[in-house]
Amino acid sequence: MTAQPGLDGLPYGAHLAALDVVEGIALCGSHRQGTADTMSDLDLWIFVRDTTPLSETYVLDRMLPADARQEQLFEGRDDTLASHLVLNLLTTEGILNLKVLHTRVLERFVQEARPNLDPQFLEDLENYAAMVPLHDPHGILTTHQDHLRDTHVTTAGEWLTPLLLQRYASLYWRSVYQGLLRIEPHAWRHLMGLLLALLASQDAVNGGGLPPPAKWLMSPRIRTANKSALTFLQDQVADASPADHRDVLAVYESLARVESAIWGPVHLPHGLWWHRAFSERLPNLARGSDNPRLEELLGALPAALQETQ
Repeated sequence: MTAQPGLDGLPYGAHLAALDVVEGIALCGSHRQGTADTMSDLDLWIFVRDTTPLSETYVLDRMLPADARQEQLFEGRDDTLASHLVLNLLTTEGILNLKVLHTRVLERFVQEARPNLDPQFLEDLENYAAMVPLHDPHGILTTHQDHLRDTHVTTAGEWLTPLLLQRYASLYWRSVYQGLLRIEPHAWRHLMGLLLALLASQDAVNGGGLPPPAKWLMSPRIRTANKSALTFLQDQVADASPADHRDVLAVYESLARVESAIWGPVHLPHGLWWHRAFSERLPNLARGSDNPRLEELLGALPAALQETQ
């Protein structure tokens, strides 16, 4: 785990903190997570007064030292539709990813935050709640962070778990159809990837946190209780041949063990009810069909999937 740099040791950190328009500076990205490596840039979020123009000209001419202009990197980004400005600057310490945004963006997010599974909402919530304030003279960043942690982070098990469960069960049933009945390899692998992402999210919630950003969700660098089992399942899905129902059933058998570990701490009045796709739905389909594949599937079901939960 890499050490988090202090403000004085950051490129332009002290210079930016001395500006009247700057109301807060926070360390974000992999450096605040402790997952930084030689490929990581340094993410600094600069919160400025709401009246501050968000333009490259203003930031370069009025907020940064003169030599920063020569160091600016153009990487094909288009932030014209975003509520912030991003500049990439080449410094002696590496690439500095400078995100400049109005303080009202944070304030509005806190005011309007409503629990949901939208990936952007979850990523924003995790970023704002976990960013490391390095310069916060008026306590704006920490005040809003405290509110987010009290209302959404510490209660994530109460509001996020039911949403994850509902989505998981629905996708599970669909995956059984696409993988075992319709034999659509690409659709099945896509659905299995979504299921594993939901399990990884719940695994993070069980550990008392929020799901990490998407690019780190399955990474072993973000350690959770069942991360190694989840990444093993990822490999098993990739190696399975959907044309061979035994391969697919083996994946679901492994999945059942991981489900028990991750959903075990959660109170489920009806158990792992999505397993009824095997214990009830497939037998019902078999009664009204002379499809020999269905008979093969039912005869090959692992014990873990035959039980009505």
